[in-house]
Formats: sequence, structure tokens, C-alpha cells
Amino acid sequence: MKILLQTILAILIFTGCSQTNQNIQNKTPIKNSSSYKNKTTKSVQIEKSSFFGLRNLYENQNRTKTGSVEEIAIIFPSYTIGKYALEATNSISTYLINKDNKFKLTTYDIIIQNKRNILNVIQKLKNDNVKKVIAMITKEELIHFKNISGIENIKFYFPLINKYDLLNNSQFDNFDFTFGAISYKDQYKKLIKFSNGRKLVEFYGNSSIGNTLHRFLENEKIIYAKKIDDNNGRYNSFLKNNRRLDNSVVILNTPIVKSSILLSAINAEELAISSIVSTQLNYTPLLFSLTQKNDRKKLVIANSIGMIPDELEEYNTLIGNNLSYSWVNYATIIGVEYLLNDNIDIFEDLSLQDNQVIYPVKLYRVGNYSFRRIE
Repeated sequence: MKILLQTILAILIFTGCSQTNQNIQNKTPIKNSSSYKNKTTKSVQIEKSSFFGLRNLYENQNRTKTGSVEEIAIIFPSYTIGKYALEATNSISTYLINKDNKFKLTTYDIIIQNKRNILNVIQKLKNDNVKKVIAMITKEELIHFKNISGIENIKFYFPLINKYDLLNNSQFDNFDFTFGAISYKDQYKKLIKFSNGRKLVEFYGNSSIGNTLHRFLENEKIIYAKKIDDNNGRYNSFLKNNRRLDNSVVILNTPIVKSSILLSAINAEELAISSIVSTQLNYTPLLFSLTQKNDRKKLVIANSIGMIPDELEEYNTLIGNNLSYSWVNYATIIGVEYLLNDNIDIFEDLSLQDNQVIYPVKLYRVGNYSFRRIE
């Protein structure tokens, strides 16, 4: 069966069937917003290119199998999280196929995450008698769940939220909530320990993730911090003759393209930097195509993605998902395992603590062609 499925995956990966998708739209009109219309259209394309055609074919292949059908729903705001909506849906489908069980996966695209749409989709979940939900909601919108009645018996898993990043997280203790995001704070602890008391310099992006990572470092002794935006021009303007960088450890809180330019500029200026470190943000094979070998020789990156079953990784590779470098996809399939079995024991290097998935933090040097673990 699994050999057959690999063939089916290769043939049908771009076939779509959006019959099970539910759109919970914001009924408030947005005036004169062509960009919003374009993004709304994009969200529809995401739905139509989904993995449900393969899933339905798989169910047809298993009509004679006995046992109950595994039912899971996924909520996502396609306008907000874009490609992650499709990737997460595909990851869930491949994971369920790998488990070799009959399943039903229903999607609820709320387009935009706001109070109205969240209330609407929760009512839809209750009407449909859904009991297990992957909710791809960010922490800013979680507060809307607090005052919704009748959801105490629904299991929610939030792959984009780390419980310990929430203020007053005890307010959700009466709900069946489990959180699955990695901990950037834990990654910083290990990176700063690796720095061994050397002075710290930070470069951070002007995106939401860049500003979030910058705030996580507010209690650290950063001697020099620089926001990297599109107006900086050539980076040598703040790198050249900057004595604060001598023997420092530079923390890169910039996305991969800006990080690559910074790494090249640092190498070109021949700065006396001790090390360059980064979180999961730059744990990507794109480093090897966007940088030269000498640019990354001092680079150390933290990673919290643990062990992945071989067959699961193969299936995801066939559909263009790379679990080894996408913590969102990885966190999502952990959530599926938890919702189905009430534990995550098959992920040997992970644990659950106070309804939060706890990930290991590993450090890697970036070699000529691969990441090489150092601790």
C-alpha cells in the first residue's frame, strides 16, 4: 500500500478537491483595497491546490478496512500565514497516510484572524461536532478564545504559539489547550552560553519576527544593536571601523537574504568578530546557495527540530514539504500525533510539560555543504 501511495503522491500531488474546505469570511467590506482582493484570491488558490484529492483517493483505497475514521480539523487564516496553510495541511495528510489509518481532515479557512472570524469558526466547529483541532492562530489572537463558551470539550493544539511566551498563560488552564511552537528563548540561552561571556552585538530585521526576537533579548547585555531595514544601503556604513564589533559575538536576527548580505559584508570588511550566531530563523539550506564558504566560517545556528521518522520525511519530500528545515510543519505533525493518541512518545527527543511541547536545542556550525552539530 505504501509503495502504491508513493506513486499516487507523485502523480496527484497537484490535484485538488476543496469540497471539505469551509471559508469563514469577514463580512465587513474593505473599501478600495485591491491588494486585499489579490490576497483573497491567493487564498482560494491555496485551497484549490490542496492535498484533499490524494486524501479522498486514499480513503477509497481503504473502504474495506475496519476501524473508526480518525477525524481532525485545521483552522488557518490564509491571508495571514500564506504558504504555511497549504504546507501544514499537506503535512497533516501525509502524516495520517503514514499512520495507515482511515481519516477525515476538514479545513476551515478564516482568511483573516480577528475576533469575529474566530467566533464564527468556533461556532462552526461546534455545529459540526468537531472535537480535535489544529488551530494555526498567533498568540495575539488567542485572547478571543477565553470568553467562548462550550469549547471545554474540544481539544485544541496551537503549533504557532509557545505557552511560555504568553502573558498570564494560566488564564487558559480551564481549556484543553496544548501549545507546540519552538522556544526562541531557549535557543538564545544556549547561544549566549556558547558565547562564553564575550560582548554581544545584535543585528535585527524590521519585520514582526525580527522585532519579536529583538524583544526577547531586552534583558541581555547587548553593547550595540542595529535594525537592518531597506534604507541601510550598503552595510559597510555601520560595519567599517566599528570597534564595538571587535572580539564580539554577533547575533543575527535577520531573515536569510539579509543575513546572507550581512555575512558577506562582515567577511569583506575582515572584521575581528569572534563568532556569529543565529536562531532557527536562519536554519535553512539556502545558506549554502546564498553565501560563500568564507562568509559562514564563523557562523553557529540553533535548531530545535528533532528526529523525524524516515518514511514520513520521504512522503513530505514528495509533496515539496521539508520537515527537516520547517519547524512549523514539524510542530504541526507533532500536534496530530498528540490529538490522536494523547501523547507524543514516538518523538523520542521531545516531551510535554504543562501542555507545552518541549524541544531540544542543538547547535550547528555551517560547513562547506552541510550543518555540522557541535553540541
